[in-house]
Amino acid sequence: MKTKINTLFSFLLVVILTSSCRTYLTPALPGNNMGYLPRPMEVDSVKSLTHVSASYAGASSPENGSVSFELGMLNINRAHTFKGFNIAYGVFGYLGSAENTYQDNTNNTKADYPPSFNKNMYGFGLRTSIGLHSMSANGNTDFRFINWENALSTESGAYADFREEVYNGKVYNYTGVSNRKRFWTTGLSTEVIFRGKRNHDIKHAFRLFIGGTPGLANSFKYGDFADIDKIIKSSGAWNLSYFLNIKKITLSFEIAENINLASKISLGYKF
Repeated sequence: MKTKINTLFSFLLVVILTSSCRTYLTPALPGNNMGYLPRPMEVDSVKSLTHVSASYAGASSPENGSVSFELGMLNINRAHTFKGFNIAYGVFGYLGSAENTYQDNTNNTKADYPPSFNKNMYGFGLRTSIGLHSMSANGNTDFRFINWENALSTESGAYADFREEVYNGKVYNYTGVSNRKRFWTTGLSTEVIFRGKRNHDIKHAFRLFIGGTPGLANSFKYGDFADIDKIIKSSGAWNLSYFLNIKKITLSFEIAENINLASKISLGYKF
């Protein structure tokens, strides 16, 4: 009886440890690649605009968030609004670092976890959006009720090379790793943008994007104890954005999830 109790206790201990102490070497960018693309309102006298912005973005890997990311981004977009529909497109580049903050004394003896690291990464991407909208009777609100959005992006640098090295070698027992370096994220969004009744130079917008990055979840290879309850189940993505425009200056804040949990703040200028 005592032997059975000890066996059960050992099994439960393994389950607890493997469910709470896993490291996922995810790509850095997913979650921060579906940035907000400013577009003119239909009532605006100028129907096209160019927008330049700089962003500070952060993200963390699933489960215990042991891998954290910091990114600086530069974005350049062009947009056009017509009666009933709008389009936007642009490019972005980013530079940042990935840090493994989890430390364990067994790293060197059992090789169960990846070692601590702080590695650089960089890349670029393309963004597009095309959508339909309706304007309110007074012209102060545009309901962008459906938009098709896409992002094509790449990831390079020491962190991407490290992921590939782990993927092609012996994966640590408590680790999941993806070797993906190119990403296509696509989906639909809905948005409302409105301007002040008295001051038309102030605009607010709220946007919800729902989509995914095809194949991202399936790109992971797992160690022996990393995927017991399948934390990474799908390649789905969502993004919630707030956008503020005061004359030529813009500010946006976004929270998102695409395997990583991510957030981003951007300051821009339109002309």
